[in-house]
Amino acid sequence: EFTAVVWVRSEGVDQDPGAYLALEFVAADGSRAGISHSRSARDNGANEWQRLEASGPVPPGASSVRMSLILHAHGTAWFAGPSLTRVSRLEPWPDLGDRVRHVSVNPSKVVQAHFGGVGFHVFHHIFAASDDDLNEVIYKRWREMNPSFARMNDMWDYDKTMMERIAGHMAQLKATGTEIYLTTWNPPDVKDDKELDAWAHRVADNLEFYVRTKGLTNLRNYCMTNELSLGRWGSLVGDLPRFKKYHRALYDELKRRKLGVGLLATDASPVDYWHTITWAAQNMDDITAVYGGHEYFNNHPPDDERFYPWWLRKLEEVVAVARSRSKNFILGEFGARQDGRTVNGIQQDRCVYFETPQEPLVTIQLAEAVIAAINAGVYGMGYWTYMDFPDEYSPNYINKWGTFRCSGADRSTRAIYYGYALLTRYFRGPSQAYAVSTDDPRVRAAAVQRWDSRAWSIAVVNRNGRDVALRIGMPSAGTVKLRKYVYDPSNVKHHPYGDLPGPVAVVTVKQGRLEDRVLPGTLTVYTSAYDDTPPPAVTGMRVEQTTEGNRITWQKSTATDICYYRVYRIANG
Repeated sequence: EFTAVVWVRSEGVDQDPGAYLALEFVAADGSRAGISHSRSARDNGANEWQRLEASGPVPPGASSVRMSLILHAHGTAWFAGPSLTRVSRLEPWPDLGDRVRHVSVNPSKVVQAHFGGVGFHVFHHIFAASDDDLNEVIYKRWREMNPSFARMNDMWDYDKTMMERIAGHMAQLKATGTEIYLTTWNPPDVKDDKELDAWAHRVADNLEFYVRTKGLTNLRNYCMTNELSLGRWGSLVGDLPRFKKYHRALYDELKRRKLGVGLLATDASPVDYWHTITWAAQNMDDITAVYGGHEYFNNHPPDDERFYPWWLRKLEEVVAVARSRSKNFILGEFGARQDGRTVNGIQQDRCVYFETPQEPLVTIQLAEAVIAAINAGVYGMGYWTYMDFPDEYSPNYINKWGTFRCSGADRSTRAIYYGYALLTRYFRGPSQAYAVSTDDPRVRAAAVQRWDSRAWSIAVVNRNGRDVALRIGMPSAGTVKLRKYVYDPSNVKHHPYGDLPGPVAVVTVKQGRLEDRVLPGTLTVYTSAYDDTPPPAVTGMRVEQTTEGNRITWQKSTATDICYYRVYRIANG
């Protein structure tokens, strides 16, 4: 992997993409084998010297690397201090054959004492939906996947009707024990301090409505703008003092009201913009509660076995920045490779691997992303996104990233639903995440223990081309039975209602050791977070004939852990 860095100063640049940096990988015949760009915008360097960075792994077939300093606009640009650094070298990984792989959970090393959980960025609260759609699909599947962390989008100028509706959705998340991190799209481009103060007052009003009026205490953190956008996407990357000014105005207003919602900085994306998080830690830590950023794996296909160590290193670096200020890091958005094309006038915001043979492999890459995040000490994370945007959302924009579709009456699940759900469901917060080591670079594993039940969950991804024998050492006394769940991209079992498959086996931990075999290219989750006790039997069931058919009613169970009821109709014969 290489990283290129340069400083830029500009004057009179009047259009995008402006002055920027490109890192190109060139094949022996002179053709381009790959390319990575820094941020490109007409305001790059317009206010002060600005650092640009581009990084990427060397793709197959590349024989040299080239750094290009580009001004693609009218105007003037100065570049200074260019540097090109190889930040990692691919060491060969041995084929360990049939040797038993050892995985060790270290009970003396907690990598995250307050793990918040694996979850989603969600948009469904802003879409119109019928009660049937909400109760039988959207809420039902949310309870099925049971995430404890969610990032939600917000608009600072929503009216009261919209906010009432959103509060209802937030209450559903509170009922499932889901923490909320809220972030705004497109804050106003204020012209003076008076307008800034008015904006801060309005945002604080909104947050106070949710937290105090509606009792939504699961709303813990807020960011004043998605991905440093103001007017244009990412525009504040080149003007971080202005981001700080907004952040400060909102912090002061929240402090005045004694409203316990923390502010997040900087929400930057991609990783080449994560230097803004370092800037925030150095310049605005006193008004920041938590740090955060995003990344999409555009340079790593889902079958790339070298993705995991690259991603783990990136996360360890940014978590270290946050911890240097005794703060946490939140991974607000992440996903596989983006399709940013415009086709027939419609912007394609979607995963490029969906609806292709590689779609089931995306889940394995996301599982590795989660395992790396847990091992690096990330607080919480949100996959982009829980469900697709409805087709009617916009005539010139589609968003197709969801674990299930939303097109007309189609609510069918994607393969990702069945694998990622094993992580959202069993890697919930609040938990402790422990350091995990393996003796095979192609075997990746993470482990958490719930605060309340002390239940264990362990995730293992096997990137070997064969099944391998595992010996997992974990801190447990006596005999513990774990359910074993497997996501196999070559054999995804879809269900019309989004029901999750049951365990494939129950395995036993004896004297702190678990022995098992895992299939090639799969995600395996072992967990003691389950209850074998059946719920109380349904009572008071009645059947009445109506003009619309038979109506069935029953007494609601007094059990508190009922997810949903299902009524089956069995046809005669």
